[in-house]
Amino acid sequence: MKYRTIGKAAVALLLAAALLFSAVGCGPQAQTVPEASSSSAAAPEPADSPEEEDLPVGVIAETADTITYDDMLAGEVTIQKRPQRVVVMLTAVMELWYMAGGTAVARIEGEDNIPEEAKDLPTIGTMSTPSVEKIVSYEPDLVILVNTLTKNREIQPALQEAGIPNISVRYKDYQDFCDLFELFTHITDQPERLEALDDIQAQVDAEIEQVQGKPEQKVMILYATAKYVKAGVQDSVIGDMLNRLGAVNIIDAEAANGQSMVDYSMEKVLESNPDVLFIQMANGGEKAEQNALNEIQNNPAWQEVRAVQEGRVYTVPREYSTLKPNARYPEAFAYFAEKLYGDAS
Repeated sequence: MKYRTIGKAAVALLLAAALLFSAVGCGPQAQTVPEASSSSAAAPEPADSPEEEDLPVGVIAETADTITYDDMLAGEVTIQKRPQRVVVMLTAVMELWYMAGGTAVARIEGEDNIPEEAKDLPTIGTMSTPSVEKIVSYEPDLVILVNTLTKNREIQPALQEAGIPNISVRYKDYQDFCDLFELFTHITDQPERLEALDDIQAQVDAEIEQVQGKPEQKVMILYATAKYVKAGVQDSVIGDMLNRLGAVNIIDAEAANGQSMVDYSMEKVLESNPDVLFIQMANGGEKAEQNALNEIQNNPAWQEVRAVQEGRVYTVPREYSTLKPNARYPEAFAYFAEKLYGDAS
């Protein structure tokens, strides 16, 4: 299944049904009014529908040189294709931008998810402390913001006021990855790059197909930093992959109220008794992991949980979670499938 072309078959069926209805309901009129043949002039109008379906998620209109985008922060914005001076405000999104054929003039500080070609670029601050002044100084023709990041939302009005073209995107799960990849190839005007997405999707689909019919696994994600441990929900990188693989997160997504992590109670954990625990390390690396392990080891209640009793507690590599898998999505799905269902997956 290729997620970026999912609407085409449905559109074709609807179009065929519409033409059939037209032939049955208007046939006699066509015989008495020869000019009815001019109705064929209207044919290009429905024929345009499949092209509209091919537009990436969020794109309202596209020309040879521009894209009009429905931006969550700024509303309807029109940007130029093939930008040459780009700043991307999250390294994981920057890596994806480069996969789609883009380049940049500056970047956010950090070492993770940085394409080799971008490692020596000047920086414009950290993810939590970006400098609008530095961004503007590089005279970008496009800034790509991430609308789930507070600081990105805060600086967007300043970029607008400075006349800096910008769009804001969402990147929380696998579908967002697919949607962004396609959007970026339209902005860079390099549709041939979508072959890489087709290959990634085919591998992911194969991993999902292999676990169909496996026994249901209840899971819990422990989102750990050096300071606290919370529970991860389905609307996250890991939660989404586990859901696609048939696992059931014991944390109610609706109760999370749109958050990617929430506080949890041991009463709820004991009641649900998850089969598998996954530790997701945020910033802090080993300290975050140890904080989660201490939580489990020092609370006797955790020893009553099936996942702990059976030794099914796994620390997820950050490249499969917090850092966003990107081209590594097939590896990430394979990792979780094996932890959920064993080698038989």
